[in-house]
Amino acid sequence: MDEKPGIIDKIVSIEWSMFTSVNEGKDRASCQEDRKTFIGMRAAQFSAWPLKALASYLDDLEKARQNGRNLLEEKYIHMMKTTDPSRYGALLSRVTQPTGISRALAREAADKLLEQTRALFEKYPHVSGRGRPLYSTLDKEGASIETYQLCELLTYSEATLAALCEHIAALEKDGVSLARVIFENTVMFYGYDSLETAEAAMKGRIDRQRI
Repeated sequence: MDEKPGIIDKIVSIEWSMFTSVNEGKDRASCQEDRKTFIGMRAAQFSAWPLKALASYLDDLEKARQNGRNLLEEKYIHMMKTTDPSRYGALLSRVTQPTGISRALAREAADKLLEQTRALFEKYPHVSGRGRPLYSTLDKEGASIETYQLCELLTYSEATLAALCEHIAALEKDGVSLARVIFENTVMFYGYDSLETAEAAMKGRIDRQRI
């Protein structure tokens, strides 16, 4: 019996609870009311992970919850280092700082994923161009893919990061890109059967708008 769906459901449920608590006491952002999209996007990512990394990350989330930590909030605070430096300094005390090993593993995984994502941007510009910019040098009011990925990775434990780096390396040996698998899962959530179909649809939509 495949254990992954059950673990993914537990992960996304805890993440949703953390996500909707980020602005506790203030007005909720529109994305915090869109549970369906949140679940779909997060499940698209985690479906591409191996059981070992999923089990480890679920353990991260459960321990964080027991200790009063919100890993989703910590991710957004990490992102503020480049997107909102003044707020970052004020909120930094809420973040549990990663170990040196965690930082090195997070950087390793982030660099690999960025390289893979860059290739996707080149091959599928109409699909990928509709989201975040690629590089952290473009961080302004919003975070780039590079910043978003790294800052999320910085909230993972050493064990989760090690399992994820191991998975990325194993996939690469087989000529498979983890970023592509996640991207494929994401467009399927939006109703497309492949990246090629999604790219053609987006291109057609843009071409029609230009007429």
